[in-house]
Amino acid sequence: MADGANPKPGGCENGGVSQTSRFPSRRSEASLSIPRGETLASFDAYSEAQSLVNSLVGEGVPARALAIVGSDVSVVERITGKIGYGRAALSAAMSGSWLGILAGLVFVIVSPTDLITPILAGLLIGAGVGMVVGMVFFTLAKGSRRNFRSMQQLIAQSYRVVVEPGAHQQAVAAMRTSESESKP
Repeated sequence: MADGANPKPGGCENGGVSQTSRFPSRRSEASLSIPRGETLASFDAYSEAQSLVNSLVGEGVPARALAIVGSDVSVVERITGKIGYGRAALSAAMSGSWLGILAGLVFVIVSPTDLITPILAGLLIGAGVGMVVGMVFFTLAKGSRRNFRSMQQLIAQSYRVVVEPGAHQQAVAAMRTSESESKP
């Protein structure tokens, strides 16, 4: 800490907050916490909660007064495929071809007499060089890498639609209006 500087609340220089910014933000400190208020409804699927929020906003409830809160969040990693020499070669060839096209465009700018040949040559040479370099790296890293592709998702067990106390009555009235309109 600087000479004679007093620590902020929380015993830390930044008030116990792990991330600070020197630049002002439109985000209030309230947006960095779990929203408080009345729970209007709970759902098993995010799309259902989103549908309720859409109807409430359509009925005139202030959007800033609403929040969707997911509970019991899990990280799910779905395996989408295997990575082998073929996939690695294709990926490296694609990256190399982009670099080759860029080099071909530079040649066209320098010598504009022929437009197509430098670009096609750059594409083919870039793909070939990229594939060779990619295969070398793939082979060298074989023991220290995963051999599958995947994607990660954050999924909650349930979703609550929460409204700030000041807009609770308006939201309940909007829900009743929406329910009466949806019934035949």
